[in-house]
Order: sequence, then structure tokens, then C-alpha cells
Amino acid sequence: MAERAVVVGSGPGGSTAAMVLAEAGWDVTVLERGPNHFEDLSDPAPRHVFSTDEIKGPVRGFEYPDPLAEPRVYHDRAFPGQPVTGFVNALPAAVGGGSVHWDAKTPRLWDLDFAKRSTLGPLPDCDVVDWPFDYAEIAPYYDETEALLGVQGDRAALPATTSRRAPRTRDFPMPPGPDQTSSVRVANAARTLGLHPYPMPMAANSLPYDGRPACTDCGACCGYGCPNLSRGSALTALRRAVLAGAEVLPLATAVEVRHAGRRAHAVVYADAEGRLTELPADRVVLAGSAVESCRLALLSALPDPSGLLGRHLMFHWYSVAYGLFLGERVRGPRGRNITHALDDFADPDHPGAREAARAAGLPYLRGGVVELGGGQPGPVQEGRLYRRLLPKLAGVAYGPAFQRLMRESPLRDRLLGVQMHGEDVSQRENRIELDPAVRDWQGLPVPRISWAPHVHETTAQRFYLPRLAALLEATGADAVASAPETRSRVFPDEPGTVPGNFHTLGGLRMSRDPRRGVTDGVGRMHALDNVFVADGGLFPTSGAHNPTLTIMATVLRNTRRTT
Repeated sequence: MAERAVVVGSGPGGSTAAMVLAEAGWDVTVLERGPNHFEDLSDPAPRHVFSTDEIKGPVRGFEYPDPLAEPRVYHDRAFPGQPVTGFVNALPAAVGGGSVHWDAKTPRLWDLDFAKRSTLGPLPDCDVVDWPFDYAEIAPYYDETEALLGVQGDRAALPATTSRRAPRTRDFPMPPGPDQTSSVRVANAARTLGLHPYPMPMAANSLPYDGRPACTDCGACCGYGCPNLSRGSALTALRRAVLAGAEVLPLATAVEVRHAGRRAHAVVYADAEGRLTELPADRVVLAGSAVESCRLALLSALPDPSGLLGRHLMFHWYSVAYGLFLGERVRGPRGRNITHALDDFADPDHPGAREAARAAGLPYLRGGVVELGGGQPGPVQEGRLYRRLLPKLAGVAYGPAFQRLMRESPLRDRLLGVQMHGEDVSQRENRIELDPAVRDWQGLPVPRISWAPHVHETTAQRFYLPRLAALLEATGADAVASAPETRSRVFPDEPGTVPGNFHTLGGLRMSRDPRRGVTDGVGRMHALDNVFVADGGLFPTSGAHNPTLTIMATVLRNTRRTT
């Protein structure tokens, strides 16, 4: 009789773990607390199943939990005050997780990210640690994950520093598709400043691949569903898991991992009506995102001998700059969403960075990968912004004044943006715990997120914001502004201190030493023999690049080694 695995979460990490286990002969059940928007999980040649409007975060929020039924609490450690309760961080709840609306950027972390303490040394007032494996060990799994997703890129065009820090032995599965107009414009400006832009690796087919068609380059990637499924996602791995016999249960919220001694023996979940079911399990995989996996572990009172469960939470620390063009339309959304990036600001030896770090009492600082172009709202979001920014239009509904704004499009066709994913260093007091008062629709304690940036993040931001602005000035923009992006990009009415990005990492970090982490070198909880973590909670450091490829490659490595 096959051993039974229960995987909690169907995002990139959970789907990868389910794929490996099912293909190895395990009886796999995947619990997903959100709905299933797909009808073809068992079809090896997927068909068109939804439009970009059907999974739309910015307006309709089909992939998000209801913030009234399933709120989270956020406590800003830097500015103590009344905690925020409601929608905190853009953590999706749907089959496929965040990859149903991701923009599919798939850069690799650098070698120094896996050996940061050894390479760069300690930082004051935080706990920098090395990963339990190095870049050379994960590189083959990067190759395999890129082939699984279908990643386009240009190995020959990678800058020298990127190639040295994240060396490749294989070409990308596909060449880059057509360039986005705004990305090319900023990339050309970056070269005039001595920077090194390159085609951003992206899991979107530039050619027919794996039974999926080529991307139509519609530009509606980030925050939207893909209308023809040419974009790779967790569904690529999940479909393989289902074809190998795995079962996916949507609207099934895990509420407890039952355990005794060093072993878990069951997972209890609630269906949409609140009815509880117990699933026996020989292996439990926590893959509901860093926040929700920590919450489930805390709800289940899983053993925590290090005292680090939920601690060392990390978000990427975003900075943005925008250029306004008064005399021309830059048509930023034309083409695939953000086709170019630069890594110069992720390099701790970028000119002036070491000096700025020493002035702040730090040994080094890093910014992060900069995505070039894009950043504009879509037409629907643009219209909603006009309604919010110009209240007098409310009395004329969508009349001539509003129509004129939409035609002239000052917030879309005349705006050009860049965005830096800044590294967030690991601090013990940045954490997830159970809120003592707020409950969800089932009467269970909700996650309480306590977080504040380190001086590393704020120093790096002050150093790089003028450089982001200089990028837009070099494009010929008439006016330029750069600013921290601490406000959620999805729900603009949130307080400005609530983290709004999708990159939620740490809380269950890996460490060979049981005193320094929650999970071991293969993602298994130190205190339990059959409970594994398969999401961003594993990360000991956040890195300075988009994390999804690394989540999937790490889970692929860990699950293969323990199956």
C-alpha cells in the first residue's frame, strides 16, 4: 500500500512537492484553502479556461481570501501604534497560489546569497546565516525548474557579474520573445549611465512549449490570469502531480497537524461549511506560504526547540521611480510585461555602496534587481484612480471630464516606471505569531505579523533612490519622482506601513544546526521526522531577486533527497 502524503498548499512549492511525491508512487492529497479557477488539471494539453479578468487581483480579488472572514493583523515595530486588521500582504488563496497572477520573473539567486555570512560577514543587530547548501548544489535544480516552467532568456546577454555570481552550464529553454517598448527605452538609458541591463528571464513561452502556446505579449501579466496558459506556473507541476494520481481538494483549510512524539500522523481540514475531516498522513508538507505555514505550525503546537518558529520573517523592501512624459505617449504596457532588468544595484561592490555602508556603520549594503519599464496601472485601475484623486468627478459619473482623462491617460500612457526588489535582512524580532484576540470565520487565531526594516534596508534605499531617479531622467522624462514603496500595490486604501509585496520569506528557516533554524538541510522540521516545509518560509536569507524559481528549485532538491 502506497504511503500517504498530505500537502498543505498548491502554490509553486506545494505543487512541486506534490509532483515529486506522486511521481514516486506516493498517495498524495493537496489541500488548498482557496477556490479552483481551472477546469483542466488532469489535461496534459491545457486549453483556454479563463480570461485575464477572471483572476484579477487589483479589482475583483478572486485569488485572495476575504479580509473580513480571514483577516490578518499587522504590527509595525518601527512605528508602534494601533495594529492594522484586515488585508495584510498579498498572499493568495487559490489553486496555483500566487502563480495564478504572477509576472513570472525567474532570475536565480546569486552564489553569495547561499553563503552570505561566509562571503560578506555578519551585520549588526540581525542574524545572517548561510544556507545549508551552496549555489553549485542547487544549480542543476535551477536547470530542471526552468525546463519545467518553460523559461525564456538569453545566456549570452547576461552581464559579467550576473554570470559570475549565478553561473549557468545550459542555455535557457527558449530565447526571449518581443521586447516591451518601455523596458527597451529604460534599458537604453541605463547603458548611457554605465549600467548593464539584460533580458529578464521569464516563465512565459516565446515559442510553443510543453503543449502550451506561445505568449501573445499582451502585457497583462502581473496581477492577472494568463488567458491562454502560455505562462508557466505552479499549475505546470500540479498538473503533473494530478496526472500521476494526486488529488487536489479546493476550499479545504488545514487547521491542525496532529502529532505524537517525533511524528505527525494526520492533518485536519475544514471544508467551506466548516465541517472537519481528518486525513491520515505518513508525511506532511507545509506549503501555504511563510505566513500561513507558520500559523498552522503554531495552531498545531508543533515542537519548537530552537524558539525560532515564526521568527526571521522577511519581505523584499521595494523602491520605485516614475517618469512623467508631457509631450508624448510612452505606451508602457505595450509588449510582454517588463522584459528587461539590471543587477548592478544587487552588487555589494557597486560604486559607492561600500562607502555608504561604512558611513552608516555597516560592512556592506545591497539593493536588488531592478525591473525596467512597466509600473503603470491598467485601464480599469487608471479609471478608479481618477475617481479617487478627483472627487468632483463623482458628481458627473463617467462623463466628459472623466472620458477626457482616460483619452489623455496621464497615469498610464505618459508614465514610465522602474522598481527595485531590495534585500530584507534577517531579524529575530520580525515574526509571525498567533493574535491573542482576532479570530477568523472558524474561530481560530489569525496570524499577527510584526515587522520593521533594518538600517541596512533604509540605508540601501537612501543610496539607490537617486540612482533610480537618474534612470528615468536619462530616458528624457519631463518630471521624475522616486520613493519607497511601502504601500500595497493591490489595495491602495491600506495604511502606508503595511507590506504589500508578494515575496514573503522566512519563519521556518533551514539550518544544519538545530539551534539556528526550524528546519534541517532538506526542509524537514528538526523536531519531527515526517513534517517538511515547501515554501518561502525555508529561506535563511531573502536574496536580492524574485524568489519563486528558488522556492521551486529548493523544494525539488529537498523532496528528491527525501523520497
